[in-house]
Amino acid sequence: MILILLGTIIGSLFGFKAQEIIPKTETFHIQNILNNGQLTIIPKTSARINDFWITYTKNKTISQFYSDISILDNQGNEKDRKTISVNYPLIYNDVYYYQTDWNLIGLRFQTSNNEIVQYPLINILNNQNKVWLTWVSTNQQNNNGIIAIIDNLQGYCSIYDEMGKFLGNIELNETVNFQRSISLLEIISSTGLQIKTDPGIPVIYTGFFFLMISALISYITYSQIWIIQKNQRIFIGGNTNRAVFEFELEFFKFIK
Repeated sequence: MILILLGTIIGSLFGFKAQEIIPKTETFHIQNILNNGQLTIIPKTSARINDFWITYTKNKTISQFYSDISILDNQGNEKDRKTISVNYPLIYNDVYYYQTDWNLIGLRFQTSNNEIVQYPLINILNNQNKVWLTWVSTNQQNNNGIIAIIDNLQGYCSIYDEMGKFLGNIELNETVNFQRSISLLEIISSTGLQIKTDPGIPVIYTGFFFLMISALISYITYSQIWIIQKNQRIFIGGNTNRAVFEFELEFFKFIK
């Protein structure tokens, strides 16, 4: 118990927890600190999100989401790299990078004159459900357009006219023609990471290890019998830590 208490104190003094939302292909530093100890030193390590993707079940529900992360040095050289997912973090210099969340931030289109246009996505349900929408201009005057709605990363989104009539789905690299033709080039996503370190964890685990060992030892039966002779008299006594009734029966058999 003392080791567990000591590990908790060490973690509260030297540990920290941060949350970052990073677009795919972007480089980031640890900035959004949620909590940290009084003696915590935040590492200056930078990292890059090389890729982010989601796998789905046959029922089109999310099976798992992944982030491919590279740890960079001060010159931008890759020091470590791993594809993380929920419950499978990247560990570098005792800093843990956990996969916790994801988000969609925009749609990128290409017009008929090879112009690249990007539209931001807005979560219309206040993060209760993963549904985003945006308005996409269909002419050069930007006074007519369509509404694009997306709720997954399977490579397509649904489009509606301004009256809410469903017009169909548009897939990646597919071209649709309105007043001008547009092609969906990319669904821009971001990944949510929880970054934390807790130097007291090894001490806490050691304390729990000894606690389990002591609990197992307590199940071992330990019995003692004393025989004392004084002035032609013999005194016999005994003690046990478990199964007292059975010990009494064995004790009486012994003295008979």
